Amino acid sequence: MVAKSFVRKLLEPILIILGILLVSAGSGLFLTQRPSLRTYWESLRSVLVDLSHPFQLVYINPISDVERELFPIIITAFISSAKIVFLALFIAIVVSVLLLALYYSAGKWFRGVIKSTSFLVSSLPDIFVISALQIFVIWFFKQSGILLIDVASVGENQVILFPAVTLSILPAFFFLGLMVSFIGEEENLPYVELARGKGLTKYNLLFVHMIRNILISLTYHAKQIVWMMLSNLLILEYLFNVFGVTSFLFTYNTPSIFAITAILLFIPIYSLLKGLQFVIKRRIGKEMSL
Repeated sequence: MVAKSFVRKLLEPILIILGILLVSAGSGLFLTQRPSLRTYWESLRSVLVDLSHPFQLVYINPISDVERELFPIIITAFISSAKIVFLALFIAIVVSVLLLALYYSAGKWFRGVIKSTSFLVSSLPDIFVISALQIFVIWFFKQSGILLIDVASVGENQVILFPAVTLSILPAFFFLGLMVSFIGEEENLPYVELARGKGLTKYNLLFVHMIRNILISLTYHAKQIVWMMLSNLLILEYLFNVFGVTSFLFTYNTPSIFAITAILLFIPIYSLLKGLQFVIKRRIGKEMSL
């Protein structure tokens, strides 16, 4: 049974990477006027050959038409994107917890304001939120002469904080909406009434007992939140002029570069989700699929 579980866990990332390779060669299927398995196979074989010696891969600058080695430039782009995504995730968690504490301590009217604001922000288009924040910073600078934060990268000066803050807004309100919903369900459970009867403060009840219980429910939405952030990353890197992995892929889009980029993105995301899965298993005593 243990051996079977180990083989299944080992096969899962291998099959996902195999799927990435098959998708990366998809453009070869349509090189002729009709779908052709022969051209698809040739494209797939070319990708496999390139991945067998990845450090010899090159990309061509479309402006200067000069060939450059893919490594280590792709790693630099990946690190830039990873900093933005993980910082944004951290900010989203912290802000959503603070807003939850404010929501939990507020009166009925203010709770309604927070819920309405959360719903409104969550329903706004991503590009509108990004553009609105940039315009606000520029407007504030023109009015006061104070630059709150750098709004775009220039040369080697890559902005990280502002893109991360911008990327964290939608996940933060998404987290908040989920936690408000889950805590609303928790408040009706017997242990909450018992804890209140014993004189526990509402903050002790919220942060020691209720949040600990709803963390399991929140982790079910981990993949949705991560993919939400990645889907916004290309727009964000373009508007902030950030040299990141998605903007690099958009500029130098070949099957081999797509495969390497997708694998680079897959490894940390898969590791993060598996880490959450491990925490859940330790918390409730059984393995749960994410």
